[in-house]
Parts: sequence; structure tokens; C-alpha cells
Amino acid sequence: MTEVLRTKLYRSIFVKLLAIMLATAVTLLFMVGGFVWLVINPDLITSRRLIADYARALAATSPNYETAKKLAADLDLRIRYEGPDGTWQTSPGLPSIREVKNWRHDFYVAPAPRGGSYLISWELGRRMRETHNKLLWLLHFLMLVVVFMAYIVIRHALRPLRSLHQGVTRLSEGHLDVVVPSWTRDEFGVLTEAFNQMVRRIREMIRARDQLLLDVSHELRSPLTRMKVALALLPEGEKKQRIAADVSEMETMIAELLELERLREGRGISTERQNLVSIVREMAESFQDRPPGVRFIAAASEILVEIDGDKIRTVLRNLLENAVKYSLPDSRPVVVSVTEEEAAVIVRVADDGPGIPETDLASLFEPFFRVDRSRSKKSGGYGLGLSICKRIMTAHGGGVAAANNAGRGARFTLTLPKPA
Repeated sequence: MTEVLRTKLYRSIFVKLLAIMLATAVTLLFMVGGFVWLVINPDLITSRRLIADYARALAATSPNYETAKKLAADLDLRIRYEGPDGTWQTSPGLPSIREVKNWRHDFYVAPAPRGGSYLISWELGRRMRETHNKLLWLLHFLMLVVVFMAYIVIRHALRPLRSLHQGVTRLSEGHLDVVVPSWTRDEFGVLTEAFNQMVRRIREMIRARDQLLLDVSHELRSPLTRMKVALALLPEGEKKQRIAADVSEMETMIAELLELERLREGRGISTERQNLVSIVREMAESFQDRPPGVRFIAAASEILVEIDGDKIRTVLRNLLENAVKYSLPDSRPVVVSVTEEEAAVIVRVADDGPGIPETDLASLFEPFFRVDRSRSKKSGGYGLGLSICKRIMTAHGGGVAAANNAGRGARFTLTLPKPA
């Protein structure tokens, strides 16, 4: 059992309730067993002693076959005699006295005054003990049935909590279309409705933010065009070059913002069946001459998927650019791999750089988010590249995820659905 699974089980309220039920059942079992052992069992032992005393008293009267048969019918006994007067028994199937001396359960042997021995078995005592054992097992079975029914009831009662957990997980993965069904009208139902309302508000806030960015981007294009015209009229010089660089930066940023909007909800891509391996190999080879280099690994020479080749190249270019840029002087080559799984094709880009702070992993694909907070020209970028990567992968029906390697560096995983 892995450490993650142990942690999940330890924190699960369902597991805790189940453990409480099991502990309650075990406690009840011990209580019933203790009651039987301390209260009922001594009475059974006393009844055995009384039967043994009665067997000795009966044997002392030396009853013959007729008398023994009448006593057996009246008192629900079975009697067997072995001695000078022969061998007889009131009921068939009784063992011999020699056999019973090695096994005395339910049988009592008493000596006869004139020699020989009587074997007496009290049927009522045997039936009482059998009834007692059956009753004990029946109680245990009923307790297990009650625990199982309680398990079913608790599992059903916690169904809204499991649905809510799934909704929270999907929301944390960036799926803003999640809607958790409301199963009940109790506190769980109120909590579910509050969660759905929160998701709607988050979705509206993000839509308003994106719309604001889009409107601002459109509005900036006109003054930006006028700035480029005015810039062209300026005399050549260092000042003009600096202004031209700033204008170019702003134009690139606006173009990326508009590209983000075009990719929303799967728009802006045109897919066709292509060999993903050749596209990934092409992009890996284009970075081969840049330190620390790129090593390409593919499980097959051809993996066909429905993709927009240019958009996938954009994703790979962004990831490889970041991997090379953040590599250290002693970093090993960036590893790019393509593998085919049962329902998806996986592309991984792993570097040997400083890695990504754990606190930044959740926000890495948000627009304008950058691990480097300085936002200097030296560090480059506007925090839009990874957002575009995520939009492209989402538009393809796939996804992108980031994580740190076990040793050093970061790893980006691209997932694309296999064609039907």
C-alpha cells in the first residue's frame, strides 16, 4: 500500500465511520460472548453436574431393561447397559461404554451395584446446548447483517459528499463546467448548492476577466497602429530602436491575447490525422544545437492522431524554449518522449533545471503568471505562453500538466486522445 493511499484512507470520513461501525460490532460480539461465557455457560456446567449425579443415582437402583425403557420415555433419556446381565440399550445408535470413556461429551457412565456400567445420555441437555450454540451464531449473524446494512445506509448517505469531492477535484483541474448533482435537501444538499453557486460565480468572473482582456486588446490595436506610424517618422537612433522594441513587445502581447480568445472552447484549430512522432522529432531536432541539447525517445516510428500540426508545434516550441532557457550549466539534455497508452498518447518534456516551486504549480497555466516575479526584459515572456499551450491542448480534447521530477528539474506532460 502506497503512502498516498494510506493518507487518503486515514483522512477519509467514510473509512472512519466504517472503522467506528466495525469497532462497535466487535465490542458487541465480545459483550455477547462474555455474557454467554459468564452467565449461560455456568448454568450449563451446573446442569451437567446435576445430570451426572442423577446418572449415578439411577445406576444405583440397577434398573432392568423394562424399567430403563419407561424412564427413558418419561425423562427423555437414552440408557445403555453393559454387565453380567447382558448388553441392552433403550435407543439405537448409542456408543459402547469403552468408546465413551475416551470421549465423554454428552454421555455419563455410572457403575452398577452388581457389576457392569450404565451409559446415560440426557437428550434435553444436548438439545439445550445445541440450541444455545445456534442462538449464539444467530446473534453473531444478525449483528453482521446490521453492520452491513448500516454500511449500505452510510454509503448512501455520504453519496453527496463523494460527488462533491469529485466536483472539487474537477474544479481544481481547471474544469469550470462542473456541476455537482444535488441528491438530498439536508446539510449536504445545501453544501452542494453552495458549491455549484461558487463555481458559477468563478466561471462568470473568469469570463468577465477574459472579456476585459479581449476588449482591451482590441482597443489597443488602433493606438498601437498610430504609434507605429509615428515611430516610422522618427529619425534613426537608439531612442527609436528602444521605442520600436517596446511597440513590438506590446504587439506580440496583444497577438497572444487574441490567440487565447480564438482558442476558447475549441475554436481556432483545424485538425487532421497526422504522425505525432514525426512532429515531435522535428521540434526536438530544431533545439538540438542549443545547450544542453535535446534527447528524443519514441516507442514507435508512427503514432497517428487527430491534431492541428501547427498548434502542436507551438506547444512543443514553448515547452522546449522554457526547458532550454531554464537549464543550468551542468544540466543533462532535455528529454522528449512519445508513448502510446490504451486511450491516449502521452508526450513528456523533462528538463534538468531548477524545477518549479510547489506553490506555483497550481497557477502555472494562468494568463500573465510567471515564476520569475521580476518581469524584466532579461527574463523574457509575458506569462502567456503556457496559457496558450493549455488552451491548445484543451481544444484538442487533451490536457497539459506540470510536475517536478523526483531528482531535479521539471516535467510537462501532454495528453492527446487516440482517434476512434
